[in-house]
Amino acid sequence: MNTKNLLILLLLLNSVSNVFSQNTFKMPKENWNLEINLDDFEIKKEEFSPDNTMFQLSAIDSKNQINLSIFIEKTELKGDKEQCREFYWNKAKNSPLAKENLKKYEMENLAIIEHDTKEYNGQIVNFHSLNAYLAKNGYWIDIHISKVGFTKKDEKTFKIITESINLN
Repeated sequence: MNTKNLLILLLLLNSVSNVFSQNTFKMPKENWNLEINLDDFEIKKEEFSPDNTMFQLSAIDSKNQINLSIFIEKTELKGDKEQCREFYWNKAKNSPLAKENLKKYEMENLAIIEHDTKEYNGQIVNFHSLNAYLAKNGYWIDIHISKVGFTKKDEKTFKIITESINLN
């Protein structure tokens, strides 16, 4: 490979790594990053919309059997993390899963909703779901963490992930 092609390749790789890395995600043309600790996760899908106004990621922590997704969307709606939560929750609450032990609360930079589903289609599933919502510069962010077979010992892992979420 000649020097010119090598330089072009390095520039391309550098520009891609500036958009996202394992723990940092950046929307093109924005001056902020979403940070979240995904060190134990394998990213399964990561993509931008053709116009770069939406980003989606899905990942799994195979050891702990935790699923995680990130959805970032440019919105015309005005609002903060709480309005973002209400917008997405109004859609999600109509899903066929029962939502037990519903908890809504805020952390410094997050609006959160958690719920459990003990049983689905006659099967005990002990499904736990946590959605963390953020808003920044006209973008709404929904981070979903879930696990089938959730037990008390999983609470610590969910907390570590949630506390790692930050906008810079």
